[in-house]
Amino acid sequence: MGVLGKLKGAAALAKQVYDYGAAQSAEAQLAGQALQGPAGRHIAGVETAPDARRVEDPAEWERVMRAELAVRTAAREPYLAPERAPLRISRIVTRGATQGEEVAAHLAACGLAARPDLVYGVYRVPDRIRPSAGAEKRRVVEWDVVHAAREPLAPADVPADVVFDARTRWVARRAGEPRPLDEDLALAYLACAGIGPERTLGIARHTTIEPSESDERHYLIAQVQGVHVFHPGPAAAHSPPLEVAPPTGVRIELLNWDAIAAAVHPVRQHRPQLPSRFAYLPLTPQELLRAYLEVVGVAPRDSYGAQVTYDRRLDLMGRTSTSSHVRKTTGGDELPCADGKPRVRMHGGAHVVLTYRDRAVYAEGRRRWTAYEADVLEADLSHDTMPRRPVPEGPSRLERVVDRVTDVVSVFDADVYPTGVFIPPRYCWPPA
Repeated sequence: MGVLGKLKGAAALAKQVYDYGAAQSAEAQLAGQALQGPAGRHIAGVETAPDARRVEDPAEWERVMRAELAVRTAAREPYLAPERAPLRISRIVTRGATQGEEVAAHLAACGLAARPDLVYGVYRVPDRIRPSAGAEKRRVVEWDVVHAAREPLAPADVPADVVFDARTRWVARRAGEPRPLDEDLALAYLACAGIGPERTLGIARHTTIEPSESDERHYLIAQVQGVHVFHPGPAAAHSPPLEVAPPTGVRIELLNWDAIAAAVHPVRQHRPQLPSRFAYLPLTPQELLRAYLEVVGVAPRDSYGAQVTYDRRLDLMGRTSTSSHVRKTTGGDELPCADGKPRVRMHGGAHVVLTYRDRAVYAEGRRRWTAYEADVLEADLSHDTMPRRPVPEGPSRLERVVDRVTDVVSVFDADVYPTGVFIPPRYCWPPA
């Protein structure tokens, strides 16, 4: 073999080694991610999805959205539960200061308060309406009611809205022990009151989305402040401490919506870009919620709650531009709210949380869901939901250097991200 042949052989071998190393590196980057497939490779920076034109005309956007949704619905068809209830999502408008009372009044007026066996759950829509405005107390806050009613119902009595404040020490936990989920606390209350899912209208995390400032930076902080429990009849007596443990016979499912949103809805103050670069993924968290309930086949009489919500504090300003260095507070599309009035909206939400009484038939349904995730979504949406993190001993030592290494803090300590102010874990502070 001549010199040129040897050089070509060495170059080919080097390319094989490089290709193998690049493939291994890409695989390592995708390991542990919620998303695999094209969307996962794009988010991890392994490959870049091609840009597509953005549909600007609202009518054309609606047409493209429905066409893509029809394809996704057809792809989900083979995985659907053989028996499943109809699923409807009704959206209502409330005001921040009176949202719980207004939700309870709506449930009474539409008659669902007397038929909790038809209600999957209720939740505050995790979007911020008019993001440049001030506090939410007098602002529009939307709620979704997820139900299976086929026809109008007669008005009913106003249900109870029991609220647990996250700042109250409802549960005894030592440092290092797992902190309770909001749903754990709500389920403990319902168990003490003898109320099952067929008599529960919804467990809903109480979230606020408020502006904040730190180090001359502007934030829009979404944070869980407590949990609502809606049920017919008067509230049962309750006081701290409550005996709270991971519930037996109840399934709490957390799905990572924010991972999907980063791929299909990268700029929060605009509508999702269509055509979608990853049209096989759900376009909205409500579509993901619906998909889980229909594939697993959860019946509303077994459902304690179905919601799109948050867990850790989230800065909605962190994804308001295609550039990670640009933060926008205004602008965006004016979109119709539940009252028909168009307003600028900052889309949010991190998790889809489903709480339901478990049955053998649902175990089979979850096997279908796992197959659907792998085959269609190319994802494992349980990744990076971090339920029941350990209770800290106190404010992290990283808080003391937050002014100098904000980015380090944001990576290593979620309890002080993003503003550097330590927020104690919910319902169990201070440690026992």
